[in-house]
Amino acid sequence: MESIMKHLKEIEIIMESTPIVIYLSPYDILRPRTNQVSDVRFSEGFSQNGCEVHFITPFVYRSDNITKEKVQEVYGLESPIQIHYLATYFKKDISGKFSSYLLAFLTTLKVFRILKRLPHNRSIYLISRSAYLLQALLSIRKIFSSKFKSSSLIFWAHDFKHKSAFLKVYKECDYLLATNSSIIDDLCKLNVKSIEKTHVTLNPITKAQSEFNISKEDARKIVGIDKINEPLLVYTGKVAIDYNEELEYILKAVAINPQIKFLCTGGKPEAIYYWKNWCNERNINNVIFTGYINDYSKIKYYQYSADILISYYTKQGHDVKYNLPNKICEYMLSGNIILTPNYPATRDLLTDNNCCFTIPENEVELSNSINFILENKEFMCAKAANAKHLVSEITFNKRGKLILDFLQKS
Repeated sequence: MESIMKHLKEIEIIMESTPIVIYLSPYDILRPRTNQVSDVRFSEGFSQNGCEVHFITPFVYRSDNITKEKVQEVYGLESPIQIHYLATYFKKDISGKFSSYLLAFLTTLKVFRILKRLPHNRSIYLISRSAYLLQALLSIRKIFSSKFKSSSLIFWAHDFKHKSAFLKVYKECDYLLATNSSIIDDLCKLNVKSIEKTHVTLNPITKAQSEFNISKEDARKIVGIDKINEPLLVYTGKVAIDYNEELEYILKAVAINPQIKFLCTGGKPEAIYYWKNWCNERNINNVIFTGYINDYSKIKYYQYSADILISYYTKQGHDVKYNLPNKICEYMLSGNIILTPNYPATRDLLTDNNCCFTIPENEVELSNSINFILENKEFMCAKAANAKHLVSEITFNKRGKLILDFLQKS
């Protein structure tokens, strides 16, 4: 009996020292896209380091949503997180002031309900990439400070907005995480945050991803492109009618190189219709559009299928100084060479030693870079191998531990 009581006491001590993470997502995770995948896997990284994790997400009523039962499989979750779905009236992407305010209100109510039943002797970290969700909690904390005892409010920055509302959130949050050093550097230069209260997260991969491997030939068979004989340039990312500069530059470079095949994933039917017509009008015949791929886990097969992986975002719709694409680490993991401009946001990861840099917003230079890669395959393979070696250590599990160590020591 004495040994049992001692064991129970040890468990109680361990539980008291276990941090709690409450992650506030502005995205509906039943529609898996890049940001949703990033949020879920980021939260799982804390669970893999012994945290109790609560994940709050809006429920959007779409006919093509995956079911809640499919979340673990689709997102590849290996560690438990408690998912709290917010019932909303939303039937499409959340946008506009009214929707944002409603989501902030519903999220705050859920946070209060969760905090109410959590013990106050444990460290609680409330994290969000959404400024308006965190702004609501920062305002309420000033009124109900006792409710946030032992809680820290943490903003996870994926870019740097200079608007006053954002600057206020950056300044008032207890800690600031950012996907890249470029964001942190500029925040500190403006004295918005002291360097001691910041930490770089990158956009990691999962442990399962780091252990996954497949040959180019087998990957192509799985997605049905094993009959392609031309060098294959692959882009996995956003395909839309708006913000179309990135794809235009790529397609113009592809037109200069009819000896290659370009494969592009993503895009709703109306976007695919637009781009196919765009190519037909210009007699560009070496392009494959897959359309939107609902199962995110299938994207990796296209990345492994490539001879060249391209990330060529422009200033349109992005701030190239701060935007670190989620796909960069996934690209690195494939062992295929990456072709991209040398932007500040990617410099924590990409160097001349592990990718091929090209001139931004210039289809002729992009075309020349494609040819340079194809003419120097052995040199490029060595670079790709360096990228794969580096990224194998950048997992949500390992980054989660670094973040927790940072928070607990600060």
